[in-house]
Amino acid sequence: MKQIINYLNGTIKKQKFLVTFIIIIFIIGLIMGSLFINFINNEDKMMLVDQITGFFSSIKKLSSDVFGFGVFTDNIINNILQLFIIFILGISMIGVFAVIIIIFFKGFTLGVTLSTIIFKYQLKGVIGAFLYLFPSYLLNILIYIFICFFATNASIKFLRALLKKDNLNFKSFLGKYLLSFIISIILITLYCLLDAFLTPLLLKLFTFIV
Repeated sequence: MKQIINYLNGTIKKQKFLVTFIIIIFIIGLIMGSLFINFINNEDKMMLVDQITGFFSSIKKLSSDVFGFGVFTDNIINNILQLFIIFILGISMIGVFAVIIIIFFKGFTLGVTLSTIIFKYQLKGVIGAFLYLFPSYLLNILIYIFICFFATNASIKFLRALLKKDNLNFKSFLGKYLLSFIISIILITLYCLLDAFLTPLLLKLFTFIV
């Protein structure tokens, strides 16, 4: 376990620029998503508001579409599929560009969601946005930044090995890259549990004040 932690820490420390770059791409997406609601027409705004209203209506009743084992199952399948796609992109020629787009839209969709909650509920919406984000979705963000970093790092190394003929122990590197994917799966399982059972209960508290 200590060797695994040392490897992960060592890789991240060596590639601080890449980590920073991925975080910046996510933040840019988050900011653009947050501003998006200000640049769309009223009909589109109302469509977003209706989705948020419907979501919190389900939260208030703790419906099966937002709470329980069914939500956990759907989330775990969806997220593992996304993580697997990112993992595969990391060993492809287009991995760098595709992963950057994925992390950007991850931030963008979160920004749209949070800004719509605040737009709908005004000052009280800040509380709703906070409860939506913490603690489960923050974990989700960290997991995707983590796997996107390792996928981008892997893609760059494979491209260098291919184009510059750099020596790369493919078997060893792929094993370490696979390790990051497995850790992501373990963490995403925790996130899905929180999102299915804890987050709805926290958000239900918010529905009492709106």
